Amino acid sequence: MTRVLAGRRPVLEALRGKTSIRRIYIEPHRADPTIQQAAERRGISLTHKDRGELDRLSEGVRHQGVVALAEDYPFCEIDDITGNAERPPVIVALDQITDPQNLGAIIRSAVTLGLDGLVIQKHRAAGITPSVVRASAGATEHASIARVTNLQKTLQSLSKAGFEVIGLDAGSGMDVRALEPSSAGRVLVVGSEGKGLRRMVRERCDMVVQIHQEGPMDSLNASVAAAIVMYEIAGKRVPHDR
Repeated sequence: MTRVLAGRRPVLEALRGKTSIRRIYIEPHRADPTIQQAAERRGISLTHKDRGELDRLSEGVRHQGVVALAEDYPFCEIDDITGNAERPPVIVALDQITDPQNLGAIIRSAVTLGLDGLVIQKHRAAGITPSVVRASAGATEHASIARVTNLQKTLQSLSKAGFEVIGLDAGSGMDVRALEPSSAGRVLVVGSEGKGLRRMVRERCDMVVQIHQEGPMDSLNASVAAAIVMYEIAGKRVPHDR
């Protein structure tokens, strides 16, 4: 199947990354030299389409005059994520994140912070849609993402492989800053926007952490909370040779 990438930044990151692009359409007189140069390096020509045609192709996603058609998203296996890591792997597992903006923002933070990959669910969760790609600013095109049917079994397998499974939940009594540095691989599990971690998923966690808050607000957006904890965990990776 063909998937759609809409917007300058998503298309540019797709050209810079590993994405297999079939075609790129641009609105006449709105050519972006950076995209044009990146496309030329990949041997991909640009085709003119009027705004109405781009609106139709992008299915309501803001396209800024550029839309690309690409191959299906290249999901990977979890073994690929862990096997390619040069340091103790840090993976983010998402438990029924359904909002495209949250998913895209979490992927962007994970890529920016140098985490090794993400795990999303096949069912009852957002997929890698044009809206998610745009919300991630194209970070999806650099990310290693595995898609699983049963998150509980996946976490159990990672735990047996020596990973520390860390849940994020506002009701925990442990501040994320109390996490010790570790040479073990770690999995951060982020719950859904409304309900948080499901009970069975929480039971698969070795520990559950929260973000200490001192201001008048009593909650954080899921993607913001995930980014804070990702930063903490990424900073506490201890190389195996220490």
